[in-house]
Amino acid sequence: MNKVISVQGLSKSYKLYNSKTDRGLDLFLPFGKPRHNDFHALSDISFTVEEGESIGIIGRNGSGKSTLLKILSGVLSPTAGNVQVSGKVASLLELGAGFNPELTGCENIYFNGALMGCTKAQMNERISEIINFADIGDFIDQPVKIYSSGMFVRLAFAASVHVDPDILIIDEALAVGDVRFQKKCVDFMRNFKERGKTILFVSHDIFTVKSFCNRLILINDGKMVAIGEPDEVANRYYQIMFPKGEKSENQKELAVPSLHLNDTDSGDKYWLDVDMNAADTQWGYGAAWISRLRVGGIREPNIFCWDDYIEIEMVCQWDSDAVLRICREHGVLPKMLVGFRFENSQGWVITNFASSMLEEDVLQFNLESNTECVIRCKVSPMKLASGHYFITPSLAIGTQDQIFPVKEYTNLIHLYCDTPVSVLGQMRLDYSIELLQLA
Repeated sequence: MNKVISVQGLSKSYKLYNSKTDRGLDLFLPFGKPRHNDFHALSDISFTVEEGESIGIIGRNGSGKSTLLKILSGVLSPTAGNVQVSGKVASLLELGAGFNPELTGCENIYFNGALMGCTKAQMNERISEIINFADIGDFIDQPVKIYSSGMFVRLAFAASVHVDPDILIIDEALAVGDVRFQKKCVDFMRNFKERGKTILFVSHDIFTVKSFCNRLILINDGKMVAIGEPDEVANRYYQIMFPKGEKSENQKELAVPSLHLNDTDSGDKYWLDVDMNAADTQWGYGAAWISRLRVGGIREPNIFCWDDYIEIEMVCQWDSDAVLRICREHGVLPKMLVGFRFENSQGWVITNFASSMLEEDVLQFNLESNTECVIRCKVSPMKLASGHYFITPSLAIGTQDQIFPVKEYTNLIHLYCDTPVSVLGQMRLDYSIELLQLA
C-alpha cells in the first residue's frame, strides 16, 4: 500500500508569557534574556499511515491530540520535524468554523466547497446529496445565524465530508447532533472506510475507537507513548488514566476470602473458575476488588448456548478507609455499585448491566468496616451470533448519576457462544409478524 501520511520527528512548541510586558520585551529585544517559558505541545512524534487505514488517536485532555490533527490538516505549522500528506484532506476539527453567519445554508455549502478546492461545477453535482444528508428542510435557504446548534452541525458535517476527500480527519465530531444523526455519521464513515479511504479519528470513546480503527496511537504529555493493535494501546491508555494504587494492609489481610461460592452443578452445566490475572488490564484505585469469580450455567470448557442462562458469582472486598477517603475527596455517596460490560471479539459493546440500573436497591453494603460479600448476577439468554465474547466486571462508588470507578477487570471473562441457527447481525430478537388487514 501507498503511504498517505508520513510524520517524522514532529514537534510543536508555544511561548508562554506571564504578562503582556514580557511579550513585548521579548519581541523587541530578541537577543536579550528570554522572558518566556517554552510549552512543548508535541515532542518528537513519528509515524506513517497507509492508504485505506483507519487510525485512532487517544489520550487524556491536553495531551496534544488536537494539535497533531491541526498540523496534519495544515491549520498549524510545526516547530520542528517533517510532515507529508498525500491526497485531498477533509478536516472536521471545529465544525462550521469557516461558515459566514450572514450567508444562507446553501451559500455556505458553496463557500465551504471553494475553501476545500472544489469548483462550482463540482459542488453543483453534490449539492443535492449534501442537502439531503443535512436534512434541515427549508432552513437551507435561511441565514445560518438563525440556525439552532443541531441544524448548524448537521450542515457543517454534511458540507465537510461530501467533497470526495482521500483523507478524513475527525476531532470528536461524532459527538454532535442527535442520536439518529450520529448514527448517520457513523454509517457514512464506515462506507468511507469500505471505499479504501483513510481516516484519522480522535475520540474519548475508547470502545468506538477500538471497534472502528485498525491501529491506535496513544499520546500523553505531547509524546507518543504507543502505536499498534487497538486492544494493546487501549490498555496502555487505561493504565495512564487509572494508575494502580499500592495495596493497603487491609487488602493483604483479606486476600483469602472466608466466604464461599455456591458449588452446586446441575445436568450438563458447569461452573468456570476464572483466573483473576486473566484480565487484559486492571485499573482503578484499588479501594475495592474482586478476590474470586466464577461463571455458571455454561458447558465445558467455556461455551454457552444462545438459550442458556448465565450466572456470575463473585466475592467482593474493600478497604473501608480508602473507600471513605475517595467518597470525601470526590463528593460521592458511600455506596458500592457492581457492573458488567459484554463485548464481542471486535470490541463492540453488546450490552451493559449494573446494580445501579435496577429499580430496587439490591446491594446494601456497610462500607464503614472491612468485610466481604458474595454477589450473584443472573443474565437471561442472549440470542447472540456464534463467536467469542468478553465480559468486564467492575466496581464503583456512588450512584448511577455520579459514578466513581474503583476497579475494573477488562475482558476478564472469555466465553464462546454456540448458536445453532444463522444470525444476521450480532443478536437475534424474539418477534412476531401478523397480518391485520387485507385490502
